[in-house]
Amino acid sequence: MEQRRIAIIEDHPLLATALRNELERSGVDTDQLDPTVGAEELLDTISSRPPDCVVVDLGLPFPGGGSALISPLAEQEIRVVVLTGETELQLLARSSGAGAEAVLSKSEPLTDIVETILQVAGGQAVRATQRAELAVQLDRLMAEQDERQALFAELSPREREVLAGLMDGRSPALLAEQNYVSVSTIRAQIKSVLRKLGVTSQLQAVAMAHQSRWSPGADQA
Repeated sequence: MEQRRIAIIEDHPLLATALRNELERSGVDTDQLDPTVGAEELLDTISSRPPDCVVVDLGLPFPGGGSALISPLAEQEIRVVVLTGETELQLLARSSGAGAEAVLSKSEPLTDIVETILQVAGGQAVRATQRAELAVQLDRLMAEQDERQALFAELSPREREVLAGLMDGRSPALLAEQNYVSVSTIRAQIKSVLRKLGVTSQLQAVAMAHQSRWSPGADQA
């Protein structure tokens, strides 16, 4: 039987080494990849010699972090286990939805982590209950996001510009100066933005826009 091979992409050296040692004690060939090379090079390296499983930390030092690796790897039918210290349910649900076979917490016992990784590398389905719960959560999050995007779509072109300015930290006075209108006009537009988004302050509107990953042209496609 061919020896299984697992790739580890983890930017905490002590954890990566401990995990690698435990996996190798179980008879697994393990590659510890350098996350600082970036997502593109990591994907190229993995694709050139696909392992049975890739263990991915979400908090990696490049745009998108480990989340940027999950879907491209899953599309190549490379099994992915997420090992993270993140606790944000939305992020965990999106990781599962992108194709991760399991989402593990770094707070779990190392023996349990290793056992699950070995099961995934062997092609076994694991943590069915967790995946089902995350799928439900992802469906809920996507529905909420659609509802929020529908609210942003109600903004007029000028209101989108004003909201974008607020997101950039510009004051109503500066927005008025830049748009050659009065401060009262800008304040009226801000009031309309708040009403349409169902919030009561500029801070809430900006937070909602960031959380929804909204941009001025997003609803113009």
